[in-house]
Amino acid sequence: MVNGLVREKILALLRNGNYVSGEELSKKLNISRTAIWKHIKALERKGYKIEGKPNLGYRLVEKPDLLFPHEIKAGLKTKKFGCKIFHFKEVTSTQEIAKKLAIQGYEEGTIVVAEKQTQGRGRVGREWFSPFGGVWLSIILKPKIPPQHAQKITLLVAVAIAKTIRKMYNLDAKIKWPNDVLIGNRKVCGILVEASGEADRVNYMVVGVGVNINFDFRKVQPKLAETAISISQALGKKVSRVEFVQNFLVEMEKAYNIFEAGGFNQILDEWKKLSSILGCKVKIVSYKETFVGEAIDVDEDGFLLVKLEDGLIRRVVAGDVYVRKV
Repeated sequence: MVNGLVREKILALLRNGNYVSGEELSKKLNISRTAIWKHIKALERKGYKIEGKPNLGYRLVEKPDLLFPHEIKAGLKTKKFGCKIFHFKEVTSTQEIAKKLAIQGYEEGTIVVAEKQTQGRGRVGREWFSPFGGVWLSIILKPKIPPQHAQKITLLVAVAIAKTIRKMYNLDAKIKWPNDVLIGNRKVCGILVEASGEADRVNYMVVGVGVNINFDFRKVQPKLAETAISISQALGKKVSRVEFVQNFLVEMEKAYNIFEAGGFNQILDEWKKLSSILGCKVKIVSYKETFVGEAIDVDEDGFLLVKLEDGLIRRVVAGDVYVRKV
């Protein structure tokens, strides 16, 4: 067995927190006790705290807050999402790696996750601050839809993220059209959906999510502190990023299965209930124009409907939305 597989098997045997003797580990893995000891030391260098006691053996005391594939897969309750996981300590962008993997033919549900991004991207090429402590993740999808329906996937992902945050932390996560999830009025997650295809069908899509988890904007990026927030800031404590990814993948798979079965209206209804802007006075800023009105609905294609003061209803396909104080 290669070293990585051996260490994953050791962790699986230690995962319940009980002592396991070196002799038992040696027999189950068919390697020497000296080799077991060396693998234990290698795991400790990766951040695992493993206690060793004579006559008792080894016990897993603490896991590092790192997004290792074997940690995400341990107890992951999905059938497709997370089927293959690529993990990196640092990348320019998980989106770029995921797109290359999609071109190479990797299956739907493959994910790329990084501890840090140096060139994280948001919508329309904007920089996305991606330090250690967040979840920077991209998923390969292959939905049977035309490219113009990509916006539906953005709404689907936003619902999955908001529901994950609400269920796990009891925080009042809301969705801001087109691609943000908020806690209070501050951004906790951004979503970037990119598609490659022909006029009538998508070949693949790459869904990128950036979720602020275990860092404090006031310390690491003060200029964003008024507009962005992390989950640890909102809770006043750190949380498990691995558990967040696991729960998000479950919610994402549920929503995607509903979508694939033709149930987008169900997703859309959930989105509307979680919206932070419907019923609000808004200013829309696009590359062509700026106008104000009331955000009254999102249509069946996922685009925002804004009612102007003269009663005319505008369909917003792209643009930035700012809630106006009444």
